[in-house]
Amino acid sequence: MRFLRTFALAALAATATLALVDMVFERTFPHFARLADNFSAPYLARAIAHVDRTSVVFLGDSALWGYGLPAGDAAVTLLHERGMPTENLSYEGGSPANTYAMLRLLLASGTRPKAVVFNVNLKEFNAADSAYQTLYPGVERLAWPLLSARQRSLLTPTASAPTIDSAIDAEVGTVWKMYGMRADLRYALFGDVDAAHAFEAWIERRSGAAANIAAAHRPTPDRFEGTYDLSPIDASNVSMTFLGDTIALVRAEHVRAFAILTPTNHTLLHEYIDTPEYDRNLASVHRALAAGGVSVLDYDRRFGAPEFIDNDHLTAPGNRRLAALLAQDVRP
Repeated sequence: MRFLRTFALAALAATATLALVDMVFERTFPHFARLADNFSAPYLARAIAHVDRTSVVFLGDSALWGYGLPAGDAAVTLLHERGMPTENLSYEGGSPANTYAMLRLLLASGTRPKAVVFNVNLKEFNAADSAYQTLYPGVERLAWPLLSARQRSLLTPTASAPTIDSAIDAEVGTVWKMYGMRADLRYALFGDVDAAHAFEAWIERRSGAAANIAAAHRPTPDRFEGTYDLSPIDASNVSMTFLGDTIALVRAEHVRAFAILTPTNHTLLHEYIDTPEYDRNLASVHRALAAGGVSVLDYDRRFGAPEFIDNDHLTAPGNRRLAALLAQDVRP
């Protein structure tokens, strides 16, 4: 009996300690300028809760996230520094399906932002694109119950069949925030590059290997052959279906929405996309958005080759010009 009483007191003390640590963790954990590249479902829920009715929320893929650049150089961060109350919920691996799922999460939380801005990238209408019919794991975990049976049937779940271990892990992560946000905690402590990778990069620079690696990865047109599917976009296209669902959702919920036709490096990709077929598909997306009352910002050909890292990711100067365009064009 004494053992049971001692055990119960110890368990109570441990629970109280964890609750206190969690409370301090929740109050002191930073709010990132953008989602980490491996964000957790608990952090995403926390970021969504941070949105208020004055916020302009950006949804989309790595082009809006600021791929290849520090968070401070991303266009959305620059807009925030200029006085626009932004929330960057874009991430690497975005797509129309992911944009829809994120918007459902946002609206399900009871949040009505001042406006939403999302990018529409034609490469993600290609069935070969990795995000064509998958959701980012953290998004999938939160948004899956909000999707209709029709929408779920269009997607390939990323989560494997549940096991006892995964069920326990998910449950512990739900009640113990510091555990659930361990990946985000690592990002908060070490940023995009941890000590091991920083040391490896230093060795590569000193040895000259960095220059060789950069040369080997320099974007050439042939690297992007097949990235853009020039087949006509029709109702069977999963990305077009979710784009239509997004348009219907913002219209039904009376949310001010802007859609960016993603800047594309036409100089690099000239032989693959400067065709009537590409223009037809772009026009098809443009018409669908405009017909649904979404303000279209056609930036597809607004940037020159020197402003691109590769096919659709902008350099720091490119992001500065993107921020300037958005400051001018996004009028909630």
